[in-house]
Amino acid sequence: MPEENEEEKLEYLKREEIRTMEKDVKKLREVEAEKERERISNLEAEEKKVKLMPHPKGEIPKGETILSKPPKRPSPIIKILVRMGIILVLFSFLSFFYWYFGIKKPSAPEIIEKPTVEKPVEKPPEEKIIEKPEITEKPEIQIPPITERILSWGYYVPTTTRTIDTIIIHSSYNAIGGDVHDMEKVIEEYRMYKVAPHYLISHDGAIYRLVPDEAVAYHAGVSRMPDGSRVNIINNFSIGIELIYIKTESPNEEQYQSLAQLVKYLKEKYNIPPGNILGHNQIAPGIKDDPWNFDWEKFNTLLK
Repeated sequence: MPEENEEEKLEYLKREEIRTMEKDVKKLREVEAEKERERISNLEAEEKKVKLMPHPKGEIPKGETILSKPPKRPSPIIKILVRMGIILVLFSFLSFFYWYFGIKKPSAPEIIEKPTVEKPVEKPPEEKIIEKPEITEKPEIQIPPITERILSWGYYVPTTTRTIDTIIIHSSYNAIGGDVHDMEKVIEEYRMYKVAPHYLISHDGAIYRLVPDEAVAYHAGVSRMPDGSRVNIINNFSIGIELIYIKTESPNEEQYQSLAQLVKYLKEKYNIPPGNILGHNQIAPGIKDDPWNFDWEKFNTLLK
């Protein structure tokens, strides 16, 4: 308890000291303000005295100005002489103009008439009609609806741009169990064998892009072109298209239509000749027999 009382007393004394200090500061400010007021009133009184006191000759108090004396007016004789000079100048100008325009007549130059020579009338050149050749605009390439489903296997992207001049048509089905037309299981088969076509057309005719066109896909295998050239390198310059159906079937109408649209698009895009649109069995005879039961006559009619 005594310690608490001492702390309270100390707090009280601190507060009292602060209050007394504030009072002292307030009094000091009042005294300084009073002194400043007295100083300003004294300065004003001194200024009034200075203004009332006569200042000695030649000295000009601050804040006062001396008006300059008005200039002297010219004498009457000078005024007369100036006026006479102005009159003489005007008279000389008038005399000169009267002599130049009234008395002096400029001599007109002799005009020699030249004989008129009739110029032959030039006939305008005959307009030649140049027939411009009709410019037929190339129709835009129709892109069929394609669903992107890019795989991570079965191809590689070359360091240089590849030339595409061939399309190879394949067929495959689900052989690992379940629905033979199951697209996901067909893709799983591709993963197992590390192969892939560029495009896959499902049994309902939908088109899927599995590999970018600029990539080399593993779809042709051991093969050669029908003319005997380019052996086992067909993957390098071709695009592979796979249709899903079994060996006892043929492509259905939706697949034929989608295939024709896709091949038309690729044919125009890469300027592929018709003779280079081939089946897998045409580049690997005796080894591959797909596309199974494919109606080439019908397909070529759809391409037209």
